[in-house]
Amino acid sequence: MTDNRYFKSYAVLALGLLLLCGLVLNFGERYGQLLMGESGLIEVASAVGYFVCALYMIARGGRDFLASRGYFVVLTLLFGFRELDFDKAFTTMGILKSRFYLSSDVPLQEKVIGLLVIALIVWTVFQLLRHHFTEFMRGLKQRAPVALGVALIFFLLAFSKSIDGLARKLKPFGIETSAEVSRWAGSVEEVLELGIPIYMVLTFHAWLSRPRAESPSSP
Repeated sequence: MTDNRYFKSYAVLALGLLLLCGLVLNFGERYGQLLMGESGLIEVASAVGYFVCALYMIARGGRDFLASRGYFVVLTLLFGFRELDFDKAFTTMGILKSRFYLSSDVPLQEKVIGLLVIALIVWTVFQLLRHHFTEFMRGLKQRAPVALGVALIFFLLAFSKSIDGLARKLKPFGIETSAEVSRWAGSVEEVLELGIPIYMVLTFHAWLSRPRAESPSSP
């Protein structure tokens, strides 16, 4: 696939996400809850997307990829488990909250498990920055498909996180939001999160299809 075809694929997916946002925002409460609610169709599809992406990495990348860049698979699986709310499904409260480690109501064994998960996340992020940050910045300057795909993934992660619980985040600034605006923000967040694993698959495919002359440290 040529660079232009990758760019077109990214653009088509972005357009599809925008159209889906417009569609879900016009659904009534009944159908909106079915699609956007807790364990709704879009949330489940997002989680499935991460696991499909991880399987695709394993199947296409092979043993060498797992040995040298297995942290990509680990990170993708962590995203999938987070989408299924595994970070708070089996513990007293969410393990990603500082209160989890400070509260006396949380058993010690849960805190140990939580710290191990946090350590795994930190290790994964460290490996990504150590091996790929410089190449990523160079790829952005060269407008390489892999780097652009990674940038789009980062954008969706950051933007969807920024509008998660929008009313709660704006309240300290004295800004009150209506229930309708909060519903819209939550719906857009879910749709954007659905796009993340899809962009991951496209980006990994772009990495596999890169010219052999490119640096092996990509993406």
